[in-house]
Amino acid sequence: MALRQRRWTSALLAGSLSFLTACEGQISDAANPRNPGPDGTNKPPPAGVEQAARSVRVARLTHAQWVSSVKDLLKLDAAPTALAQSFRADPSQSGFLFDNDARALSVDEALWGAYQRAAADLAGQVATDATKLGKLLPAGSTTDEARAKAFVESFGLRALRRPLTADEVETYLKLYRQGPQAYPTMAAFQGGLRLVLEGFLQSPLFLYRVERSTQAADGKVPLDAFEVASRLSYALWNSMPDDALFAAAREGMLARREGVASEARRMMADARARGVVDAYHQAVFDVPRYASIRPNATRFPNVTPKLAESAAKENTLFVEDVVFGRKGRFADLLTSRDTFVNAELARIYGLTGTFTADFVPVTLDGAQRRGVLTQVGFLASHATSIDPDPIHRGVFLSEHLLCQKIGAPPANIPALPAPNGRTNREVVTSHTEAPGTVCASCHATLINPLGFPFENFDAVGGYRTTDNGLPVDASSTPGIGGQKVSVKDALDLADALAATQSVHECYARHWVEFLSGRPAVAEDDALVARLGKLSQSGQLPIVDLVVEVVTGVGFVTRHPEELP
Repeated sequence: MALRQRRWTSALLAGSLSFLTACEGQISDAANPRNPGPDGTNKPPPAGVEQAARSVRVARLTHAQWVSSVKDLLKLDAAPTALAQSFRADPSQSGFLFDNDARALSVDEALWGAYQRAAADLAGQVATDATKLGKLLPAGSTTDEARAKAFVESFGLRALRRPLTADEVETYLKLYRQGPQAYPTMAAFQGGLRLVLEGFLQSPLFLYRVERSTQAADGKVPLDAFEVASRLSYALWNSMPDDALFAAAREGMLARREGVASEARRMMADARARGVVDAYHQAVFDVPRYASIRPNATRFPNVTPKLAESAAKENTLFVEDVVFGRKGRFADLLTSRDTFVNAELARIYGLTGTFTADFVPVTLDGAQRRGVLTQVGFLASHATSIDPDPIHRGVFLSEHLLCQKIGAPPANIPALPAPNGRTNREVVTSHTEAPGTVCASCHATLINPLGFPFENFDAVGGYRTTDNGLPVDASSTPGIGGQKVSVKDALDLADALAATQSVHECYARHWVEFLSGRPAVAEDDALVARLGKLSQSGQLPIVDLVVEVVTGVGFVTRHPEELP
């Protein structure tokens, strides 16, 4: 099948590949934070001016986007997740929190072969099933040729996420006419559409999100309406545009900011946006790390092997409730006492009453808990099997909430020594803050001050006031927003973080990166600063923050450096 497939589709794909080759030579370095001036020198962007940033023009679909796009494109009842399991894993990009960095997404021979096999499998499923094929066929045509043309035009719009040119329609019709030779045992019409489906599903113009606009205006390149629609759908739904978004593009609604905002709000109200919002917070809060929670069974006999799963579920329910249920702000994620628990989490939180395996909403003790950083998931995943881990708790806060990168530790660092009658804090301090050591500079000023406020929480996130028979000291003076802030415990720290604009800017910066599929650069600074200020002041719920990002100049236009 693979050889036959390549034979019938190679001519069709050659034109698409030649376009991509030309574009790929112009892909810029999204990490370059400077703006070339008229004289060719690098100059910083104008302060306070929101503008387009450098980005790739040809962004390959992530594996998750391929799965959801195929499901929506073919109108399947179930996502073809099993087919995507044969795709080779994409490499992670160092320093980037998310899995959608366009710079790291490529197609090698192994992935190309997997795409071909998946295309053949899916086309066969649809073309041989009258019900599935019927969902894709437009009504009204009479002859098979006319029906095929109508199919190519309607399906092609959705597959390539823009209207096809007349030449493209004719190219796919030529492929349709070769169907009887490719599949001689099938009826000519179904065989032709099967080959057309294979062609679309293998097309680089389906596998990549291609931006072809080149007309510069006011120092930037406005995306056309269908390119904006595609950016919106993959940012907010991780899938292709729906019929309403295509209609908005066709009718010119996406040429105006208010039109983009209207569609963005509609899309954020759709269930598909919940998965995207959850994926963002899973990365920012490092929820995959929860899988490593394995507390010592002797020290914590009442904890079950399902603690990691329960903690991840709590995080998902908590975030969804804050963002969509309460229309909350970022500060609510850091300070809210309302969450969701099952029986195991209720025990750790010290809640009284009857709880089961089902999750129910609760309000935690305000003298002990405040926000996501005092929930079991964060605390237990940043702990050893026996003791809390203020080092990794501090590193997490620095990198994920303050956007301050911590350098890699030197090699061959010895493990923490035995307590020998000391508290966990005393052990960590003596081991990492000894004057004159290579560790002290980072630990004493950056890491430990952010981690020590959580010493009231043990290795599974339970609240404690003593450690090894001694009183817990959770006081600290971390650096937050360029200032030293005295806090007496994690509750004080949560309030301090929620009140600091630079923390809100870090959260907004992550959203810019996630929704744009690239690292933030200097051109994003003005937008990030504006969003951080609005968020810190309480004027910007998370849903509105997302809408602000996707209606910004940097989202609906491209940087002009790619032009001749």
